[in-house]
Amino acid sequence: MMRPASLGDGLSWADVISRRLFEAGCTLAVLPMHGLRPANVRVAWPEMVADADASWIDAMPDDSGRMPRPTAKAIARMDEALGWLALIGNERANWRRSICLRLVVHPISHRHRWAWRAVGRKLGVDHKTAQSWHERGVSAITRKIACPDFSASQIPQKAIEEFI
Repeated sequence: MMRPASLGDGLSWADVISRRLFEAGCTLAVLPMHGLRPANVRVAWPEMVADADASWIDAMPDDSGRMPRPTAKAIARMDEALGWLALIGNERANWRRSICLRLVVHPISHRHRWAWRAVGRKLGVDHKTAQSWHERGVSAITRKIACPDFSASQIPQKAIEEFI
């Protein structure tokens, strides 16, 4: 897994949020899929590994051929980052869709499965527009996380006591 990004690394808020979203995509990619409906995942072809690195295969637990499961902390971070997508309003659903398409990564190589041109085709726009929507979505999330309109420090203590 990746090392968590922080502002202490000299990154901006937008960079940290982009990295956290990418980390969430990587975590989501290695989660096991159980109980898919209506009929579990099946493949008629026999399993085969072409041009595999032998050291990678030896590092796999129990020769299961699966990536190691993410830790509970990684899953909690993924849940938090995926929850940020709700901060983008419904009027900007295209921004959210471009971010979601870029969240899909390969579990081993961590490469994006959707290139920008493919994202643009899927959304019916130019790939530069899709990139712009992604950046705008990340900046919208950044504004709402870094500078919330309402914070606990703005609530007078007396107002809180009235509700208790």
